[in-house]
Amino acid sequence: MSTTARLGLSLMAPQQSQRPIMYNEAMAALDQLVQPTVKSRTTTAPPGSPAEGDAYIVAPSATGAWATKDGKFACWLASAWSFRTPANGWLAYVTDTAELAVCQSGVWSSFVTNGGAGLAKLGINTTADLTNRLALAADASLFTHNGTGHQLKLNKATAGDTASLLYQDNFSGRAELGLTGDDAFHVKVSPNGSTWYEALTIAQGSGLVTLPIGQLAFPAVQNPSANVNTLDDYEEGTFTPAIAFGGAGVGVTYGSPTLGRYTKIGRTVSVAVNLVLTSKGSSTGTATLTGLPFAAANDSISVSAAIGYATGFAGVTGSVLATITANNSRFNILHSNNGAAAALSNSSFTNSSQLFLNAVYDV
Repeated sequence: MSTTARLGLSLMAPQQSQRPIMYNEAMAALDQLVQPTVKSRTTTAPPGSPAEGDAYIVAPSATGAWATKDGKFACWLASAWSFRTPANGWLAYVTDTAELAVCQSGVWSSFVTNGGAGLAKLGINTTADLTNRLALAADASLFTHNGTGHQLKLNKATAGDTASLLYQDNFSGRAELGLTGDDAFHVKVSPNGSTWYEALTIAQGSGLVTLPIGQLAFPAVQNPSANVNTLDDYEEGTFTPAIAFGGAGVGVTYGSPTLGRYTKIGRTVSVAVNLVLTSKGSSTGTATLTGLPFAAANDSISVSAAIGYATGFAGVTGSVLATITANNSRFNILHSNNGAAAALSNSSFTNSSQLFLNAVYDV
């Protein structure tokens, strides 16, 4: 007997006898297989009092009249069970679980839920599960607008829950951002998926940015910005100040403390200098304090230092002064003389001169 390729419906041969029987059998099969609805796919034993047309997907390890019929359609027709073998991709609606089931290699699995809930899970080129109900394996994904804008929304039930984006390396967390445990915005990183460091939080009520670790690193080489409202550098450290006379410091020796400390924020540098001589050496000429970590800005603006302590000087009539001129990394050392500033030289210093100063200048 010949049958159709897909549904297995009986075909009538030429000169076929009892054609109504063949036709009715084909109609019964169509009634069973077109828009199929089954009462269950977990029943293993035939029900005791089936109604005409009741259909089931026979569950594994079936018994009785369903023995050896696992995975097949069983339909009660004309007081007997009629069985149909499904092909890959056949679908059936299962009423007791309100789901759409799909057949693959003789095994049935849930495909879609009912009641407006949409897909129970969806795997695109990968396998979804009941935790990752939407799973995608691809080189990229695109969420675009449908006429105007587009929002990607992550919603949580309560403030103590989590709504976040988790970035992984081989399924081990390395970075997370979002609402993690409260309603502030958090940015976290991890070296191994178990130890986490919170780098930044933004308070939801004020927008206040907090750095829980308390550190913000800038590159060793500044990346300057032309935007006057952009902070582009931070650096701190020490330097070694020195005294030069006429640009040289032959034989100059220093005692303790002789040290410079600086902090650079953006283009502004603040320095603190302690200079203690034990010998002024043999060089001659005007006095300068050298060794500043950065040259002053080349904008024709000179900056003065605040000298808090100066001792061991000779022939000084007023306060000791210091200025740094544009595009230089040294202080000129002067003193006030009858209302004017006069440069100091080697003759103004002794072997025990000391100078402590502070200054702020731009670079």
